[in-house]
Amino acid sequence: MQPLRVLDAVSGETGYFLLDSEWRFEVASVTPDFIIFPSFFNAHTHIGDSAVEAPKMGLEELVGPGGYKFRVLEESSEDELVEWMRKSVALIAKTASTSLEFREGGLRGYELYLKADEERRLMALSRPSSEEEAKRLVEISQGFNFSSVRDHDLDLLEFCRRLARKHGKVFAIHAGEKDGGDVEDALSLEPDFIIHMNMAERRQVEEAMETGAGIVTCFRSNAFFGLMNIKNYELFSEYERWMIGTDNAMIASPSMFDEVRFASYLFDPEVVFQASTRNPFFESYTIARMEKVNPRNPVLSIVRRLESCDVFKIVRGSISFE
Repeated sequence: MQPLRVLDAVSGETGYFLLDSEWRFEVASVTPDFIIFPSFFNAHTHIGDSAVEAPKMGLEELVGPGGYKFRVLEESSEDELVEWMRKSVALIAKTASTSLEFREGGLRGYELYLKADEERRLMALSRPSSEEEAKRLVEISQGFNFSSVRDHDLDLLEFCRRLARKHGKVFAIHAGEKDGGDVEDALSLEPDFIIHMNMAERRQVEEAMETGAGIVTCFRSNAFFGLMNIKNYELFSEYERWMIGTDNAMIASPSMFDEVRFASYLFDPEVVFQASTRNPFFESYTIARMEKVNPRNPVLSIVRRLESCDVFKIVRGSISFE
């Protein structure tokens, strides 16, 4: 690859981006054609429902056990589900380093995902329905994910938590999305990631942050269900493990550019940028074309103006800045 003239969005310096024995950024006085910045990390996706177009309805009616989403998925062919998931994987790979994908449907659901993501671009968690299924899935998945503790047998959740810890895998759970009633039980499982917490009580948020778990906000999903809570988002903004995800593909596109743009209308864009680029697993950098970037405030341009079509390359790995 020929050296690229780039602007480093974080430092504000210009220079050359090149590859010899490693990826390198060399400071130089140049007119940039590209901008480089830490890649977005999509901390919560559900691509399994990519084939569904969600009508406007309540949380339980749409995604609760036996809800509209699951009825539509049951009526869809496996080929149709896999093809739509492939499209979502491609968009995630174009707009983020990876995503923490929440697969549903036990072993069958995870096998469908494996067909859709042949290059394993996502970090996909599985959702077992029994201890035996969990023992099989912990070997092939990145860990476990669950919806609210209200939806599951607590004994199974505790078994999966122990199993994930034993194998060094991720354990993630939804909590505090519609109210704080499921937060205490969720926290008792000591999850690695807690999704939502938008409607949790302040003391519950503080308790969750004390555990060091990642807290993931999905702005567009919260808005769709009428569950936005700016006060809690403000609490999260002070937390170094606050992250952002796009949630259900049937509600919101799995593009992090779309998510952060929406979030920036509600919240400080600089804070949104920091939260959306936190990747607790590995380094990654995005190189995008400069046409839409105002060098006076490149971070604001990234958050407000860039789209997937502007991305030139994503480097999943470290870069030497010289």
